[in-house]
Amino acid sequence: MIERLHLQRFKNFLDAELRFGGLTLLVGTNASGKSNLRDAFRFLHGISRGYSLAEIIGEKWIEGGSQVWKGIRGGTREAAYRGAATFTMTVTLTGINPGIFGDTYRIEVEVGTNGKPPRVVRESLQGYFDSHAPDDPPAQQGPQYLFVRLPRDARNRKHGKRLRFVSSQPVLSQITVHEEATLKVKSVAKRVMESFGSMRFLDLAPDAMRMPSLPGQDVLGDRGENLSSVLQSICESESTKAAILDWIRELTPLDVTDFEFVSDQTGRILVSLVESSGQRTSAYSASDGTLRFLAMIAAMLGTRPAKFYFFEELENGIHPTRLNLLLQLVEQKVAGGEVQVVATSHSPQLLAFLSEKARESAALVYRLENRSDARIRRIIEIPEARRVLSEQDIARLHASGWLEDAVAFLEGGDL
Repeated sequence: MIERLHLQRFKNFLDAELRFGGLTLLVGTNASGKSNLRDAFRFLHGISRGYSLAEIIGEKWIEGGSQVWKGIRGGTREAAYRGAATFTMTVTLTGINPGIFGDTYRIEVEVGTNGKPPRVVRESLQGYFDSHAPDDPPAQQGPQYLFVRLPRDARNRKHGKRLRFVSSQPVLSQITVHEEATLKVKSVAKRVMESFGSMRFLDLAPDAMRMPSLPGQDVLGDRGENLSSVLQSICESESTKAAILDWIRELTPLDVTDFEFVSDQTGRILVSLVESSGQRTSAYSASDGTLRFLAMIAAMLGTRPAKFYFFEELENGIHPTRLNLLLQLVEQKVAGGEVQVVATSHSPQLLAFLSEKARESAALVYRLENRSDARIRRIIEIPEARRVLSEQDIARLHASGWLEDAVAFLEGGDL
């Protein structure tokens, strides 16, 4: 689980930090920086893919002309704050059982301009040793530095070895396959890489969700591709299928009792919703909101769920009176500690529907009128917020701009 993210000179964040819960809802005005947090997580996800910095920030193409990675919005020119030469990210991860594992990864990147490629300036990994690694010592108290990346090599703090790495790619993705790296270092690096790798950034599109797919394609695409085949795979479990049908009946006026998967001449299938009357509604005719909700269910209840999901504007396509059901689904899924969700929203109602626990992690992303940098603050950390929220409707406060006004007053400026 990602516990903390600290950004320095990344995009429009000069120096900002956010602590996360199981569900972290981000609110704020347009252009405040919410989508830039998504870019930060995508940067970390790019590391897990073994890409070079140029590919992570730019884009990745493979043989045949297929683009497999879109890069970070704005490229190298806009990756760092207001033309700064470098940016730094520090991320702290904890295990499912707090106190057993804790890893802190830090990377400073020179973005590269005027024809120069981006490169790693400094990089470090601090973590707990995995006691199951073959050459591990007895359990140790507290975290240990596993490596510190220098301009030309990386030094293993435990054994004093210097290992050579290329500066155009993060060490984290190189050290897991380095022949001379110790198994202890590899085990922790692999754990961090797996955490970064199990991230999904869903930007669901109705046209993609309505496309037929082949049975066996059981991973939902970022735009909702393979929705029909993923649902077919999920429905192999009768209990999970029954739960999904219950959710659909709650969300929509449709009295759905079953799914039907009809194949075409190429073997691709398309899902249809079957009502108790026998009426069938295919994905072609289903509403955008119904498809979006189905895709969220497919992503989180599928046979191969990720550990981390980032949703932009979680409320899109969902009727305001049904937002509470969407949050119930998300909060039930994150309650077990195996899935984490970060979502942006412009909906005051969605903020109001948060459980007390989720409200503890909700955060405001904002900019002061006379400052160009974005800032982040947990809503409950705004002075007097707990008292005010106990007395007034948070949806009304959010819609009226009280949150922004409160932080502006606190920090001595106007929004």
